Amino acid sequence: MILLARLWLIVGILLLPGAALADYPARAIKFVVPFPPGGSTDVIARLVARNMSAALRQEIVVENKGGAATIIGTEAVANAAPDGYTVLVTVSTSLSVNPHTHKRLPYRAEDFVPIGLISEAPLVLVSSSSHPAHNVKELVRWLKAKDEAAVGSTGTRGFTHLTAAMFFNAIGAKFRDVPYRGEAPVLQDLMAGHVDLYFGSMPGTLQHVRAGKLRAYGVTTMDRSPSAPDIPSLAEQGLPEVNASSWFGLVAPRGTPPEVVDTLSKGLSTAMEDKELLARMAHYGSVGHFMRPAEFAEYIRTDREQWGRTMRASGIKAE
Repeated sequence: MILLARLWLIVGILLLPGAALADYPARAIKFVVPFPPGGSTDVIARLVARNMSAALRQEIVVENKGGAATIIGTEAVANAAPDGYTVLVTVSTSLSVNPHTHKRLPYRAEDFVPIGLISEAPLVLVSSSSHPAHNVKELVRWLKAKDEAAVGSTGTRGFTHLTAAMFFNAIGAKFRDVPYRGEAPVLQDLMAGHVDLYFGSMPGTLQHVRAGKLRAYGVTTMDRSPSAPDIPSLAEQGLPEVNASSWFGLVAPRGTPPEVVDTLSKGLSTAMEDKELLARMAHYGSVGHFMRPAEFAEYIRTDREQWGRTMRASGIKAE
């Protein structure tokens, strides 16, 4: 029944007269953020909404639908009318990771059409400052000599866990996932020496690195982060296979008219010119990186495929 209703919605949109599309947007647009209010994604989404509202000359309302690893909010947009008035502020978890980690996911990545990438952020590989390895070369040697390293994560099959799996696949060593409920307790146990390593967020880890409580070995993107240019990438240290970016962007329900997607994409491009927005992204360790729909679609596909390979190589099963 849901599929049939969705098909009728798409047919209805396709039959809209050209004048109706030309008038888009004629009413308020809703941005769905699949996280609770107050987090970094929510803050950036509201700034993007403000700027796009000015560019499109139409109100944009942000609605938070958090929970279930972004599934609740993502499913809501997948089932929304494909008319351009409901847009998902999506993240890598929603469209790249969840399709591999959940056997009964109530949506598919193909249920969305890309509007544009907004930003990317690396994770940082860190240990306690008392760890015997002082650089990546020493760390790899230490890990290979160890039967199994204890690596903290913010949840089994989550982004930090899978990034650790990508790293250990690359170096040919073994690790044990130690899941926590949130980043703060991971960092506390890491500094106390209860776990060996952690792939953490830039905002969460850098303050402790600067204070001398954690040691940073490298970031997980190909290039260094402008937020911490003194920390080299793992790629430049001989591990180009470790390329993990926590990204977010905008997508619409499948069947949204191309003209509407183009209007939204142009509005996003204009919004991304705002220096305040870019500065706020940098505060959260993200780098503003706009992509047009076609390029963003390929970006999502490639990212999703690499996480599938990582899970298969590590033997991590979907739940």
